[in-house]
Amino acid sequence: MKKVIAQYREAILPEHRGNPLIEALPPMLDEQEILLAFSHFPPPDEHIRWSGSASVRRHYVDRIKNFRCPQTCYTECYRYLERVIRDGYAARNPLKSSTQQYLHYYADERPDIEPEDGYFHPSADTVTIVGNSGSGKTTMLEQVLGYFPQVIEHTEYKGTIPGVSHQVIWIKVNCPYNASVRDLCESILAMLDNVLGSDATKPAIRNGSLARQIAQKIKSSFLGVLVIDEMQRLKFSRTGGEATLIDFLHEIVDSLGVSLVFCGNHPLEETLSKKLRIARRAESGGFIIISAPGYNTPDWQSFITYLWPLQWTNVETPLTRELNEELFLLSRGNLSVAQLIYRRAQMRVIGSGNEIINKAVLRAAVPPLSARAEDFPDITTLFSAPAPVTVKSNTHRINSVSETINDDGSESSCLLITGDLTRPQHTELYDKTMDALKSFEDKIIRIEYRSVFRSLSAEQENFGRLTAYGLLCTDPSLE
Repeated sequence: MKKVIAQYREAILPEHRGNPLIEALPPMLDEQEILLAFSHFPPPDEHIRWSGSASVRRHYVDRIKNFRCPQTCYTECYRYLERVIRDGYAARNPLKSSTQQYLHYYADERPDIEPEDGYFHPSADTVTIVGNSGSGKTTMLEQVLGYFPQVIEHTEYKGTIPGVSHQVIWIKVNCPYNASVRDLCESILAMLDNVLGSDATKPAIRNGSLARQIAQKIKSSFLGVLVIDEMQRLKFSRTGGEATLIDFLHEIVDSLGVSLVFCGNHPLEETLSKKLRIARRAESGGFIIISAPGYNTPDWQSFITYLWPLQWTNVETPLTRELNEELFLLSRGNLSVAQLIYRRAQMRVIGSGNEIINKAVLRAAVPPLSARAEDFPDITTLFSAPAPVTVKSNTHRINSVSETINDDGSESSCLLITGDLTRPQHTELYDKTMDALKSFEDKIIRIEYRSVFRSLSAEQENFGRLTAYGLLCTDPSLE
């Protein structure tokens, strides 16, 4: 939880000035600042790569889990959330009499005497974010929310008491499996107690009393936005429980003035679009569909450009177009799967004696369950260039080599990867082949006849002259 002391900045809009809830929010970011704020590129630590043991380098490979390269949708998400938070607070200025009446009375119980600045009128909206599993929507949402402090503590505002002690900017809960309003209320209540650091509130027994309890807690904490993840669990049925939950959430927006963010997998948008009333409200503050980027898009190219240098192998494998295309095809543009493949590929080759990353290594590193997932996007919609390898034809190859690799990360005495021509493909020839390759590498490193090779490059009798110099190897097993 991120808790800060309020630091006030003059609001941009004149109608927001003098509102401590808005003026305590972090400054707005421009597009370049958004990308920098939400990026995280783990340091490669070159000295570990070249001098660390295999077991140590395997630990460093796990840094790829923390790699974050913002996509273009991050900017859109930040803009939507920043706007609905400010708009939601616009009608809840704690220094106004309308807000004081809002805090002490429910909408259906407020007195007939109108405050000096009028009755409270909510100005909250709802943002909906939809995408496939692993598309990065939850990661994006959590990063954007993380820019805002979760709790702001107010003590003094321009020499006066601000009318608020603690301001909760956001909380995030999951949609209940059974679309139960009570379960959601209890989750919200527990989360508010947690971020405020207060003792756990005992939920009321009756649902009506619980709803009022939640309303009062949300009001007193000046909650800015309520984020509900896993909204794909919401499916309308004859029981009507889902409709009741939606009505309850609309009540939070309409009566309490708190903005909402729905986040879920497909087919959430189909569920919300079944009723116009629900669809209109679900996208009142913005609607984002996150899909896998295409190969030629800036999103994929920037992602792979920053990801690829994170290597802890003792051999540097440069990024080529062939490897770029292969990783895209194997992951089908899913950034989470691409990171997993790249991490597993390094885990497989580190300590094997041959730590080059090639197409065969990437294929062997594909997680088998993800490769068979039904909701993997159709590759033809993402990539138009000729595919050197199709994902479907590689599923059997993955199984054929998985048993030869130690999943616990321990070194294998014989690492076999089908199709990798830089590695022995037969166990009975492993030792001799590796010895021959090692001897060849040693001889390449210390070439003592540079002038001979330069002169032979212009002649036609290359093989004969090499034999005369004793530089032609015809049987590597005898060297």
